[in-house]
Amino acid sequence: MAGLATLTELRKPGAYQRLHAAGSRLRAALQQTLDQAEIPAKVCGEDTVFDVYFTDQEITTYRSTLSANGALLKRFNRLLLERGILKGDHKFYVSLAHTDADLEQTIAAFKSAAAQLHSS
Repeated sequence: MAGLATLTELRKPGAYQRLHAAGSRLRAALQQTLDQAEIPAKVCGEDTVFDVYFTDQEITTYRSTLSANGALLKRFNRLLLERGILKGDHKFYVSLAHTDADLEQTIAAFKSAAAQLHSS
């Protein structure tokens, strides 16, 4: 049933455009926030599923992800959770259920978490 309900939502006009627009907005906001906080990081992936790697190196392969600071990622994820944003160990997943208010809350959490990372 859940699968059929999902397909029904995805068949609605503009669904994929809204989904990709939301993800694009979050990805850009996350990279901009980390850049402004002068925290070396790369936001990589697709609009609907992406992650952040705390490194100043380009991410081009799985091996290049291994140079990222995993401890900083765990801390960032914990800071997001403290701000009401649940993110697994890896990747952000964007869905049609996310409202504009959800996106604003997430972006605000990015900014707050980045400020805390920068100050410590």
